Amino acid sequence: MVVVMVALLAMARPRSAAAPTPVPTGSGGLIPAATSTARSSVTTGPEPTVAPTADPTASPTKPARTPAATAPPRATGDPRLAYAEFLLRVNDDRATVEDLNRDLATAAEAQDLDAVRRSAVAILDFVDGERDWLREHPPADCYAAAHASANAMLEAYGTAADRFVDWTASSGGLAGLAALGKALDAAQAASDALTAFGVALEATTCRP
Repeated sequence: MVVVMVALLAMARPRSAAAPTPVPTGSGGLIPAATSTARSSVTTGPEPTVAPTADPTASPTKPARTPAATAPPRATGDPRLAYAEFLLRVNDDRATVEDLNRDLATAAEAQDLDAVRRSAVAILDFVDGERDWLREHPPADCYAAAHASANAMLEAYGTAADRFVDWTASSGGLAGLAALGKALDAAQAASDALTAFGVALEATTCRP
């Protein structure tokens, strides 16, 4: 699972590939204010003011209730045992991850797009299985941050695999270079997520 990556970063980005242009995430401007049209009229005097009358039969308005936040699921029992199971899963997945990364890196360096696609799809299947396992094994409070970091890293790993699938579907030329650039950027993001996961693990201590 989580001990990924990203041997593909050994492949240097092609110097001729232009970096993808970031897509703006918002307008960056102010919301246009509503305009009002002044209306001129001739009046013969001030209009009488009518005081509002309270309806004695009306029931008071009740404030809306805010739904209570649902606490995330947590492991039961000794937190040390739950954390040990989590770490065992991480360690058991090490060899699988190394094989997946090696296959993808080898295929990418050889420009074998069919093999790249097969390897990337295998990574996506792996990520789905590991995220299912994490969901079915909620953490104890003492390692909830590491558990969440593992999920985030797996998501980044899956995104990198998706981008390599996109590269295999590109038409080559500049489009292919742009797609490869996005794949390498996503691989770097996955590598950063792996580093963050390691930091989270180092900061974890579980006691009974």
